Amino acid sequence: MIKQDVKKQDMTKLCRTGGCLVLILFSAISLHIGVGADKVMAKTVPSGISAKSVKVGKQIRIKSSKKNVVFKSSNTSIASVDAKGIITGKKKGKVRISAKCKGYKKKTYLLTVKKNSYKPSCLPVTFSEISMKDVQMKNDGAGNPIYYARIRNKSKKGKIKKIIYYYEIQEMKEVQDIVSGAAVTVPSEPQVQKTNVTLTAVNIAAGKTSSLVRCKGDYTGQTSNMRLLRIDLYTGDARYRYSASPETYSFQWGTRDKKAPKIKGLVKKKSDTGNNDIFRVYYSDKKNSYNFKSFVSAVDDRDGRVKVKADTSKINWRKSGTYKLYFTAKDKAGNIAKSWAKVQVIVPGTAESIADEVLRSITRTKWSDSRKAKAIYRYIRGSFGYVNSSAHTHWRTSATKGIRYHSGDCYTYYSVARLLLTRAGIPNVMIKRYPTTYGRHFWNLVYVRGGWYHFDTTPRTRRGNFCLKTDAQLRHYSSGYTFSFIKKLYPARATKIINTTP
Repeated sequence: MIKQDVKKQDMTKLCRTGGCLVLILFSAISLHIGVGADKVMAKTVPSGISAKSVKVGKQIRIKSSKKNVVFKSSNTSIASVDAKGIITGKKKGKVRISAKCKGYKKKTYLLTVKKNSYKPSCLPVTFSEISMKDVQMKNDGAGNPIYYARIRNKSKKGKIKKIIYYYEIQEMKEVQDIVSGAAVTVPSEPQVQKTNVTLTAVNIAAGKTSSLVRCKGDYTGQTSNMRLLRIDLYTGDARYRYSASPETYSFQWGTRDKKAPKIKGLVKKKSDTGNNDIFRVYYSDKKNSYNFKSFVSAVDDRDGRVKVKADTSKINWRKSGTYKLYFTAKDKAGNIAKSWAKVQVIVPGTAESIADEVLRSITRTKWSDSRKAKAIYRYIRGSFGYVNSSAHTHWRTSATKGIRYHSGDCYTYYSVARLLLTRAGIPNVMIKRYPTTYGRHFWNLVYVRGGWYHFDTTPRTRRGNFCLKTDAQLRHYSSGYTFSFIKKLYPARATKIINTTP
């Protein structure tokens, strides 16, 4: 007897959403922008962009032969552009950058901002979103020039925690000379000397301007004689620095890193399907061949991806059972993250001896996992018969019986596939049909080529190939309950189709 398909409409649809990590870096600042435009014939602005994409926190430039071009971003939260045409990627997405000047047609570029996991997670303000207002020099009444300014935060959402301008100024200083041969000092003519001063503003909200801030000014009373050395911008958890000579940009964290990396993947509750069906199955006789860090990664908010270490010291390889595999990840600041995963250890027995004999006859050691999986699928489909009765005890027991008699129901087919796949080193778990209105059904979820695929060896009256299939391919075969299951219990399935045509 061959298992029948159930033809009913799906009750639910899977919707997967993704997020993006918001990372920001500031771009160049222009303190003096020229105005005016050349009178030229109407044609496209003579300019060009160096790339069609930029990573978050990185910069590219629009080069133009004209000096009076006005650049604009269609979405400054994705990418900002300054008066010099320097574009800074701020978060993942697509944006249009336009270049326009009087007498020319506007030129527009479509730019893609890509994810960059090695940049800060939150830098809301860039230098292209900062300007100085009400710049002036006044005398304090005692003959001392004072430099005044207001700082404007033009960003839409970002806050400036603190911004510091470092200037080199000239000042007049009186010098006392000692008269030779006597203990008497007399004043000499005042001398001009250079010194450094800072102009600081704090807590400037998005779209706001600071109160009037001040510092000592150049003795000449001219703002143009104050030489800008650098600017430090503190925003989010980081500090960005603009150095005027040479014109460079650097990044440092403005706060101490106290946050440990995050260990993700098939860990803790995600290491089994909730039915005590564990994703990692290890045979004691092959313990030296396993990569225990598979399906686990660690990401730090500052360092990006960091290494994961696996500790198997708590596993007793001489006894079959369920154990915990421990993981640690350490960032550059020394913060350590810890996690664990359930693993099943099996000391090989009769089932494995039978499986090894089958695998030797249908596969080769050097084959890829996907090729071995296809061979296992063909073996089961070609030599087993469907019988609508079997004891659903344990997959190893059911698989041993199934291989001996070459028959069984869907649980037997699943069990034989699981034994052969697992012994071949291919991760897989059971998927159970839900709801069970039209009966119970079992099949495998298999990991090959970097993704999880469906693997159902049970024959059908309508035939059909179910070797390494995506969710979409199963829905195409049956839009009803045949392959319905609780999707959140399992890792995300692959969407790339694998050709499994015999």
